[in-house]
Amino acid sequence: MNKGAGEIIMKACNEKGFTLVEVLVSAAILGVGVMGMAAMQGISFTKNVDANDLSVMTNVAADMMERIQGNRQYSWAYNNLDTAGAGNCLAGGIPAPRPALPFSSTDPTPPATRGIQGDCVQWRTLVLASNLLNPRGTVQVLPVLPAQKDSSAVQVTVRLQWTERTSTQRVRTVAFQTVIEPE
Repeated sequence: MNKGAGEIIMKACNEKGFTLVEVLVSAAILGVGVMGMAAMQGISFTKNVDANDLSVMTNVAADMMERIQGNRQYSWAYNNLDTAGAGNCLAGGIPAPRPALPFSSTDPTPPATRGIQGDCVQWRTLVLASNLLNPRGTVQVLPVLPAQKDSSAVQVTVRLQWTERTSTQRVRTVAFQTVIEPE
């Protein structure tokens, strides 16, 4: 039995499949999705770098705070440490001059001077080894107010600054602050 021309036309109309328009629309939707994922990858990478930088500098700040707490009797001597430029670790600025009363002045020249200088040099090395842009570490030690003769508590602030590696290059800061009461 021969198939007629009518049967061939009917069969062509009943075939299932995708048209070219459907394929183009689905390719466009897939392309937009892939481009969105690529943009998210870039943002994710940038945020991971920022988080890593913050983690490194937080550890460096915590290191100096632990050094000061370990030498709490002379915590005031860490005042005005600065890692910028050549730093002041060996420039005669260590230890800082003893603050005026209410601090006890039983010891005019602390024997811990070398230890404080060593802490400063090692901390400066850690700050510079962070490989961040323009890192700078500072320490500020202030008497806790209201000052009393029988108290030598100090408020210690360890601050680190650096410039982000992104195109905005904003300045980031981490600061630790605590009160230390010598034993």
